[in-house]
Amino acid sequence: MKKILLSIITLLTAIVTMAYLYFSKLNTAHAESDLSLYAAVSESGFIFSFEQDKSVLDLLKGQDNFEEIMGAEKFKALQSLKEQVLASPTLNGITQKQTVYLGILPGKGKAMDFIISTQSDKDISKIQLFHALKTAAIQVDSTAGQLKLTLADSSIFYLGIKNHLILLSNRPEPVQTILSKPLDKNDDKFADYIKSGSKLSKNSLAQLYVNFNRIPALLKPIITGSLSGELAILNQQDAFAHLTYNFSNEKVLFTGTTNFNNPNSYYQLFSEESPQKMSIQNILPEGTANYTSYALDKYEPWSKKLEQWFTHQKKDQKKLKLVEAINQKYHLNLELLFPKYFQNQMMTFQLSTGEKLGAINLSNGDKLDQLLIDLSEDYSEDLKLFKEPDLLYTYFGLPFQAFKKPYYTILDNYLVFANTPATLQSFLGDYRENKLLINTTGFINMSNQLPNSSNLNFYIDHQNSRNIFAKNVNAPFFSQFNKEKALKNYASLVYQLSGDHGKFQTNLLINKFINSEKEF
Repeated sequence: MKKILLSIITLLTAIVTMAYLYFSKLNTAHAESDLSLYAAVSESGFIFSFEQDKSVLDLLKGQDNFEEIMGAEKFKALQSLKEQVLASPTLNGITQKQTVYLGILPGKGKAMDFIISTQSDKDISKIQLFHALKTAAIQVDSTAGQLKLTLADSSIFYLGIKNHLILLSNRPEPVQTILSKPLDKNDDKFADYIKSGSKLSKNSLAQLYVNFNRIPALLKPIITGSLSGELAILNQQDAFAHLTYNFSNEKVLFTGTTNFNNPNSYYQLFSEESPQKMSIQNILPEGTANYTSYALDKYEPWSKKLEQWFTHQKKDQKKLKLVEAINQKYHLNLELLFPKYFQNQMMTFQLSTGEKLGAINLSNGDKLDQLLIDLSEDYSEDLKLFKEPDLLYTYFGLPFQAFKKPYYTILDNYLVFANTPATLQSFLGDYRENKLLINTTGFINMSNQLPNSSNLNFYIDHQNSRNIFAKNVNAPFFSQFNKEKALKNYASLVYQLSGDHGKFQTNLLINKFINSEKEF
């Protein structure tokens, strides 16, 4: 009996030991396979990934768009890095078919850095690599655990190696920082998000992953002020995006998904709404610099989500008291005004002069105009002024927070408003003379490349935003907007989101001018 018991214990011990050895090796292999990913996300929230494959790299090389967006100098340096280092027989041989991650990160002062992260499927001999790089006419100097590479065109890069991990950067600090981290024990939600998405995109040319939590730090060297107003979507947003690059020489187009991880984000109110055919942009003046449009299915069910948002903002009681006070003062029922006559779309927009306006579309503008008589006073024949504060914010939330007691006009079933009468009068002049953005060649070209149905649209017009950029973008980066071999030839940028059961189907379009529409 004792022998049988001993045999059973021995057998169980052997099984547990083998299982442990198997799974520990499995976990080690898994950790090694994710090292380059963890290295990239540890420092960057804006990551471009592609496979280390000659055909892929040659295809990307033929894209003028990348050179124009990055700038000729940075692009030339990356080209040299690819051709002389990544494509060298030694590195290419040990990284073939591996994923390459290119992360953008804030540098010193008003500069941007990058980190390239990949890995090998075999142990790397530093001595062998050292000699191979020297053979390729690359000057190699060893410093602080890194290799300083000086290429034939005098470009300088820093190479770091740890186990199977390979890092390259334009400065030594990012490499040093990553090599000092315990990447094998990384618990990163962004990395998990990338891994879950990468399984669905094996056959794509390249991927773009964005961690919006890190965008403010990334934009700090570029933007002089804070990320407010039209840039608010980039500020303090707990959101991830996974976008797939669509090959084209005419534009830069990424398609994929955006997830707002914070359930209390205002934008999350639209994630379960059905995409709507957008039309509110049709009233925009031709001098519009940027706009953000919102669309929902029906106001009543959406307003319940808005109430929850106000509760989380701890403004629900203030809103309730405001409505009660106005109803008593004017003997009204505000629920029979905006909630009843709002149709399904709203918008904020900024003109090239920097002036800001907002708009909502209506089911019956004439009727609402009559019902607002007690709540407003005449300013001129065309314009009126709300007598009570926060009416629009109360019923629509975040986009209209800055419009306390705006001037407004109602025309063609649109209520359009601004904080100054001159701004609104300027809008009316362009609208009546049909000087509209939808009539411009650039806007037509952009619209033809994107679905017309969506829920959120963030649009920036390059030419009309030039004066705004000049005031808010640091000089080294602003120069990129005016160079022929940079961003001068780009007409607009659009980030389009369509609700999809809690997440957003996404299109990111950076659109070029066509020859006939250049007006410089």
